[in-house]
Amino acid sequence: MQVSVETLNGLERKVTVSVPTEKVEEEVSLRLRSLARKAKVDGYRPGKVPLSVVQKRFSDSVRQEVARDMVQSTLFEALKNNELIPAGYPNVEPEQIESGKDFKYTAVFEVFPEFEVNELNQAEVDVVEAEVKDSDVDDMLEKLREQNKEWHDVSRAVAKGDKAVIDFEGFLADVPFEGGRASDYEIVIGSASMIPGFEEGLIGGEKDKPFDIKVNFPDDYNHKELAGKEATFKISVKQVMEGKLPKLDAVFAEKFNIKEGGVDALKKDIKENMVRELERKLSSMNREKIFDKLLEKNKFDLPISMVDQEIEHLKHEMFHRLFGQEHKENEQIPDFPRALFEDQAKRRVQLGLLFSEYVKKHELVAGKERVDAMIEKFASAYETPEELRAWYQGNKERLAEIEALVMEELVSEKIIEDAKVTHKKMKYDAVMNPKKDNAEKGA
Repeated sequence: MQVSVETLNGLERKVTVSVPTEKVEEEVSLRLRSLARKAKVDGYRPGKVPLSVVQKRFSDSVRQEVARDMVQSTLFEALKNNELIPAGYPNVEPEQIESGKDFKYTAVFEVFPEFEVNELNQAEVDVVEAEVKDSDVDDMLEKLREQNKEWHDVSRAVAKGDKAVIDFEGFLADVPFEGGRASDYEIVIGSASMIPGFEEGLIGGEKDKPFDIKVNFPDDYNHKELAGKEATFKISVKQVMEGKLPKLDAVFAEKFNIKEGGVDALKKDIKENMVRELERKLSSMNREKIFDKLLEKNKFDLPISMVDQEIEHLKHEMFHRLFGQEHKENEQIPDFPRALFEDQAKRRVQLGLLFSEYVKKHELVAGKERVDAMIEKFASAYETPEELRAWYQGNKERLAEIEALVMEELVSEKIIEDAKVTHKKMKYDAVMNPKKDNAEKGA
């Protein structure tokens, strides 16, 4: 077998394999003789068909079968002998297999990039720090009270903070648009759950007195046919309700499964949960900052096939975020624009390749003690922690997810050892609700 390797563009390689005709003919002959023992041909008893008849009738199909199998058996050997590891499935183009001629085929594929990991070498990295203060706990308590308001009907016009039940229909230039209509729709005025101007337009509206409001869809609205356009909504208020905040007492605490200790115990429980969530958020934020800095220091070619595959994964993830988590056979994933995912896909591929090399370079291992500690941290948030421990420990895939998280922590800790760290203080709410914080800054 002769093999030649040609470098194409970037990481693309072209392997040409030539299998001697003697090897091909030997395999074809073996298969034809085997076929003669069981072939069914009119005019002959099974097993009594002359080899010449079998050759005449089946040699072409057998030769094609041999060609397919030759590709399977020789390509792996050719790649191994030339120390080539495809980053994606090779695109194989066989030549026509003919009697008396060597069988040739080509395989085009991308290889994994080869690179040396560059350390941060005292590059600056901002590490965010935050804490849960008593005022943050008080704010959370107020949010819980808001969420548990008791609503009762009132016979007045809609005011800020009310809950209104409405029917509405939207129009663009007197033409109703798809998705712009709803009946018995509940909305809390001031919740910012609708496009800007909609909730404000309801203030002053009265029950059974239809009215119109005009609003402008944001320029970046996710439905392009509506983005930036003025719409008129015909509104009918069917019910107006005023909310009453519950008292902050033991009865309120019991709603959150606090049987003893009243409000003080509730505050303690809330703070513990907030601390856990803050630790997770900070860990995720800081890991991303550290990994981004490492990516800046390590630029290399990416296999297009891996980026393409990651884009398909991201499309699949978006589909299930939009249309539910249930996975079905023969799912029809919409052809979302590639540009939506390309940057994220490239980052994932680059980070995955770099991550793998970094782990090998520093011989990092997610040890059992560290994995168990991570599981224990998650379990501590549950009323029955032993159930969560068993849930993780009893399934290899779930355990692998924890091991991957531990490995991310190990890598980020190792990277930061070679960085110049700047500690940046942030407030709890700014860490947990960055979009809200950005919106307030832009207001």
